[in-house]
Amino acid sequence: MKNILIWEIRLPMAINIVIITAVMRMDIEPASRIVLLFVKPVFHSHRERIAGVYAAATERGWQIQQISEPPTSRCMKAAVKMWNPAGCLLDPSVITKGVTLRAVENSPVPVVLMGRGEVNLDWNRFDRSFQDCRKPVELAIRELSGLQVTGYAFFGDPSKPYWSVERGRFFREDLPAGVSFSEYTGPDPSTIRGRKAAARWMRSLPLPCGCLLAADHMAGSFYAAAKEADLKIGIDLLTLGVDDDERICRSLSPRLSSIQLDFFRSGENAVQLLEKRLHNPGLPPQVITYSTLGVTHRMSTAPRFGDRRIVKAMSFIAEHGCETICVNDVAEAMGCSSRLAQMLFAQHVGTSILETIRKVRLEKAYALLRNRAVKIDAIAFQCGYAASPAYLKTYFKRATGMTMREWRRRNTQI
Repeated sequence: MKNILIWEIRLPMAINIVIITAVMRMDIEPASRIVLLFVKPVFHSHRERIAGVYAAATERGWQIQQISEPPTSRCMKAAVKMWNPAGCLLDPSVITKGVTLRAVENSPVPVVLMGRGEVNLDWNRFDRSFQDCRKPVELAIRELSGLQVTGYAFFGDPSKPYWSVERGRFFREDLPAGVSFSEYTGPDPSTIRGRKAAARWMRSLPLPCGCLLAADHMAGSFYAAAKEADLKIGIDLLTLGVDDDERICRSLSPRLSSIQLDFFRSGENAVQLLEKRLHNPGLPPQVITYSTLGVTHRMSTAPRFGDRRIVKAMSFIAEHGCETICVNDVAEAMGCSSRLAQMLFAQHVGTSILETIRKVRLEKAYALLRNRAVKIDAIAFQCGYAASPAYLKTYFKRATGMTMREWRRRNTQI
């Protein structure tokens, strides 16, 4: 179809010439969809979720407008007026009690929730991407049961958010029948009174005890109570956290093993749900859950060995295995010769030092591959193969029968 463009050119001496030009109309691409993202990037989980949102939105050509303010009625109206968004992605942590519920429920654009909150909101009215709280518990039980513990314990968040309550309940329900289980239900362990109560509770546990923390941020209180009880993390209390917030886990001594949740997938899921909603507004509310990526092993769940040199070696490998270390570095940490170190590993571990290092690196590669935010070409560098990235690809193919790209495609299907 043609547009008629009329150009009027005014010349001197009152001579007006009107030129009429016919041109072919060109299709103009519509502007990118704008999506509001209400989230406070405070915790590790929030930052990973935001990364997933941006990655999925970029694939669709969407523009994300991030807003850190609570979505009050005033804020929502101003944001919608300014940006004219297609929809809204909202982390429930930004919702405050009694303030923003009406604004969220009466939003003029579709709202997708990234999680479940604690406020009195009719969650079933919304599309939701949230975690399956049973998955990290199942993984924790598999990990802890392989450490020859004599009992199990759960250390929950004292404010009792839904994820802490559900993890504690699933942990209790999913353990094998007849095993010892205890859950701390005393005062807030971040207080002096609570720390003393938690220490008394710990002294009553059967040792060694497999302990699951509701989340990594509980570890500081847990470690302080263990010290008060004169119990050792990683020996008396084999301890797992949830979230794998590296800043927390690596700041503790011994460093905390933790379960990685697929927060990146949570963000991707939210974008997927909004896309479905925009294509079909009449759909009933949809739900997509996300699961775990694996366990990052550190010394709080290290295997127990009779020889202290092996304990030192396993600790060193757990902490530095994904750096450019070699057999001599491990032997030096053990305080013996390389030959004796190899003999001790064969006797107590059943594998060579090099193979133990490779196992740690392979587990790290698995975790990074499950996280679609990490590019495959960057994985070798993060697994200790910066100087020989091709070796990791060869070793990975030999260990799994798949290339790294094939493994990711098979294990990270949306």
